Amino acid sequence: MTPGERLALLKKEQGSLAKVMATENDTTYMIYTGDGDIVYKSTKHPDEETIGENSLAKFKSVDCKMIDENKKGMAQFNIETDEHNVCHIVLKKYEIDKVTTMNSFLTEVTFGAANVFDVKVSLTENDITVTIHANTIKKNKTTHNLKIYATEKGDPHFIIEQFLIDGNALHKNKTVTLPHSLTDITDISIYTSKIYDKYVRV
Repeated sequence: MTPGERLALLKKEQGSLAKVMATENDTTYMIYTGDGDIVYKSTKHPDEETIGENSLAKFKSVDCKMIDENKKGMAQFNIETDEHNVCHIVLKKYEIDKVTTMNSFLTEVTFGAANVFDVKVSLTENDITVTIHANTIKKNKTTHNLKIYATEKGDPHFIIEQFLIDGNALHKNKTVTLPHSLTDITDISIYTSKIYDKYVRV
């Protein structure tokens, strides 16, 4: 079933587009790693390739408001599973400066020429896109998952949101796009743990 056919069916079942949109926005999906790190948050159900080897949690959107309040981001929360296999969103208990340039070797991804890169990062109002150059794939047969951090401008100590880019998907498609929950991208810097030689932001 195509997205258009699915929308038409939902409109027929629920009576109006407004009701469909309200229902769609009632649920929030989150992808989280084995360590509980949240790497995806959206009201749109992710596909299997986006989920990869991670886990998927489903919440009522009203229960996720804590993440969006007071300019918090996904990086400040974990998902924990209790003895009944029920997922809970919890605030991380470590100080926000746990990740530093010194102990995690973070490198800022600065603006540069869009055609000279190993990995290219683009941040828009709605999502973040990571692209790997075809020549980089040829030179590096081993795939690597990439961690991308959105931080306060020029300060990697203050992580607002982090993104896990699946290395297999990146090598296969050359581009991976993930939604973000940043409210303002004007003063956001991008950092990463350097695996490839040339990273640029466009």
